[in-house]
Amino acid sequence: MITIGFSTRQDNPSYISYIQKTCMYKEVQVIQKINNGEKSLSQVYNEIINESNHDIVVLLHDDLEFDTKNWGDKLLKTFDKNPDFSIFGLAGSKFLSQTSTWWDVRATMYGIVNHKHEGKKWTSTYSPDNGQKAEEVALVDGLFIAFDKTKIKHNFDETIDGFHFYDLGFCIPNFLDGVKIGVTNMVRVTHLSIGQTNEQWEINRQKFAYKYQSKLPINILPQDQNETFIFCHDQKLILEFEETKKFHSLYNYTYVFLGAKSVDEISHLNNLIVARDLEHNLEQYPLFTSFTGWYALWKNGLIKTKYVNMFEYDVLLDPYIDQQHAQFYEQNIEMIGYVAFPINHFQFIANKNWVEYILPAIKEVYNHDLPQYFARLVQKNPQSIWSSTSNTTFRSDIFDEYMKWFEPLIPYLKDTKTCGHAHERSITFFAHMRKKKQLITQGLLKHLQLDSHKTQGHAVNMDDSLRTLMAK
Repeated sequence: MITIGFSTRQDNPSYISYIQKTCMYKEVQVIQKINNGEKSLSQVYNEIINESNHDIVVLLHDDLEFDTKNWGDKLLKTFDKNPDFSIFGLAGSKFLSQTSTWWDVRATMYGIVNHKHEGKKWTSTYSPDNGQKAEEVALVDGLFIAFDKTKIKHNFDETIDGFHFYDLGFCIPNFLDGVKIGVTNMVRVTHLSIGQTNEQWEINRQKFAYKYQSKLPINILPQDQNETFIFCHDQKLILEFEETKKFHSLYNYTYVFLGAKSVDEISHLNNLIVARDLEHNLEQYPLFTSFTGWYALWKNGLIKTKYVNMFEYDVLLDPYIDQQHAQFYEQNIEMIGYVAFPINHFQFIANKNWVEYILPAIKEVYNHDLPQYFARLVQKNPQSIWSSTSNTTFRSDIFDEYMKWFEPLIPYLKDTKTCGHAHERSITFFAHMRKKKQLITQGLLKHLQLDSHKTQGHAVNMDDSLRTLMAK
């Protein structure tokens, strides 16, 4: 059976009756605690735990509507079917950043919760409905927390004042001590308010972040699904990247050194591949820029993870880009692009400087008239976009397919001044010709285009760009 408890500012018999009616079990124990701020929510919840007659305890807000009939029965079945889990919530996250703000990275959030406010109702869907399957998380939101009190190792942290961060003060110490926490979709609620931060929230956040600073960030997302390759041709830059820890927020990253310059100062790095030292390489064609690195990795069989980030050195990355990718991987996205730009813009294929060799090559090799194809596409959807940078994330089997598709085009492009720009556009050409599931994001990556090979056709202030690149 279940004990259900809540804190409220005044006696609320109708809510007690509502809980009894909707949960299915008339004999359910409901504990109401009237509290006008005399006690913290952590203190109140611990009192409920101490007074509870049943092992399964549910603590919830006093402004919930239950959209699931007989939700108590479904909750008990969730515990029965997932015996490894001791705590359940309706929304939570696999990631908690150094700031202790658990919604910092939406892509790491799980669950489905309805909201109603000022006459409007909407659904916050943080992840697909998993049905009866529990989704493991590091923490759950406090609007609804259910747990087996015989399996938890910590009650609520009474050093946390007021009504904020009580949920993290309960979940995180339990999580750190091995208590398994999950999100369930078997119970649906409508929250009759929206979560808002205030001064007390910020004070509690700072205290919590300080208390757990040695444990943060907390991340239970898979960290072996992808690797990032960073293409660079200047060892001084790589040394500065390492000194400033520019890429240290990435799960796994490796520098791929391109060109013929010296590597004597970085040869000791464990995460370094020198393309020219590999059996198969195209380093005699430097204007191909990052593609020579792509080729070396592919031809020498060096990609081992399910997903691969192909990033140039002159990028600014969202500090949580790997975490942002988490649900994209779950959705089995085949390609992720960055820096969305209109397909109907002159610089895509109307500017002949970038495509004068690749379009005829594709026509000859694949008998595909791309200008005609994109003209029809834009006519149907004038808002069509392309990923206007070679920086791309691939599912590795799709990367292999792309390279096999592009390899016959290399002889047509390798000696041309703008072959790097042709490669950049070829990623979009491939995605459309092979009908790939490509997601084009905005804001996760910015490409500074330092134009070190002088093929951009416009002036670049290298000093300003380098200062931007190195800025923390």
